[in-house]
Amino acid sequence: MATTASDEPSVSAEEALKQQKKQARREAKLMLAIKAAKKDLKKAQKKQSKAQARLEERSTTLHTLEARLEELHAQSPQAATDVIAQNATDAVLTSPLSEESRLPEGSVVITDVAKMDALP
Repeated sequence: MATTASDEPSVSAEEALKQQKKQARREAKLMLAIKAAKKDLKKAQKKQSKAQARLEERSTTLHTLEARLEELHAQSPQAATDVIAQNATDAVLTSPLSEESRLPEGSVVITDVAKMDALP
């Protein structure tokens, strides 16, 4: 059977329609991917913005605390040495018990805070 001129245009028209549909599907998929990528980008930018705000807040807090410490050091140089001496005393008081005086595991020790404050 020989192909006639009227059959060929319908075949090529069908082929063209198939190609257009394929192209439309590819474009739709890409548009969805672009939409998702934009959404992810916006989410990441928002997250970055929040992190930057937290960083700035913490940096400000750090500078404030450092300024207060410098202010305390400037007010009384003797007070700074007293604080260091007190910290050393606290370290001795909180040192682990020697082997002979260790309590059995699970024991609870109750101490009187008033007596601890009275220690030299």
